[in-house]
Amino acid sequence: MRIGLVLTVKNEERLLRSNLMYHKALGIASVFVYFDNSTDGGRNSIENIEDVHCFNSVDADVYRDQLFLEKFTRQASTMHTARQCLNTFDALQRCKKAGIDWLLSMDADELFLPSINGELDLNKFLEKCKGVDVVRLSTMEVLGRQFEYNDVMAEETLFKSQSRFKHWNDRIYFDFYNPYTSETITHTAWLGHTMGKCAINVNSELMPKNVHRFKAIDNRDIKVVSMGYLLHYVLYDFKDFKKKFQNIKHRPDVFLNGKSLPKLPKIWRDMVNDPQFDDLYLKDYYKKNIFIDATKLKQFYSTRFLNILKRKEKAVVKITYVKELLSKF
Repeated sequence: MRIGLVLTVKNEERLLRSNLMYHKALGIASVFVYFDNSTDGGRNSIENIEDVHCFNSVDADVYRDQLFLEKFTRQASTMHTARQCLNTFDALQRCKKAGIDWLLSMDADELFLPSINGELDLNKFLEKCKGVDVVRLSTMEVLGRQFEYNDVMAEETLFKSQSRFKHWNDRIYFDFYNPYTSETITHTAWLGHTMGKCAINVNSELMPKNVHRFKAIDNRDIKVVSMGYLLHYVLYDFKDFKKKFQNIKHRPDVFLNGKSLPKLPKIWRDMVNDPQFDDLYLKDYYKKNIFIDATKLKQFYSTRFLNILKRKEKAVVKITYVKELLSKF
């Protein structure tokens, strides 16, 4: 079986080539990259990689007549996630024509990891997916331990294992400062999304529900299994922090489903694009609030109750397979 990858990217030159080289080394057959108003050199950085197909984001008019995509075509002009869903649907159609069996849908700061025990064979992974429509990948979030990385995917090996812990004593919280109100916000150490991403059976006639979930076009029940992992390199250093929130400067305060943007991302988006906060202030803010220094790192290995009790669930996982694969390039 053959597996493809679809990415919608905006100004991801720092990560894009390493992302694609890793996935190609893993055995991905074809990659479909949709550039969504990018202004950096990302496209040029990957033009010599075999079986990589580059496009601009799909014009909503292309699928305007597909009524089941109306939620996305209607909001495509204002919501980048709506464009991402249309791009993924477009890639599914391309996969059908190319004879690709499965399609991974993710972002440039995300990598697919079939297993944490070293089993990276895609054929073995897909053999377990017979009769399945969607494979959900569980997210592990990077621990950004450097203020600036050269290539985080080839350098960093520590990841937060999960967003939630069953036992109260294992839960990890940090304080984040809101410069607009001078208040301190207590939030879990997990900063990115928790829903993961998916591998989609190309022949199952599916469509995006959102960027994280898929459903059948005819609304039939689908078979979903949870296997494999998604490594999420979110806010991994200062440059990424600044770029991420510059990218969503004009993003509405709600998601596609109408839910509000969480408080911290909204504050950070406003800060990064607010002229009253210069680079010097933003760098200091990142160091104090987001950067994982030695003191914060210790909290991932300890418990909340004076570290007298041992952790019931590990908070940190060491993943070296990405670094090992990328070292060959």
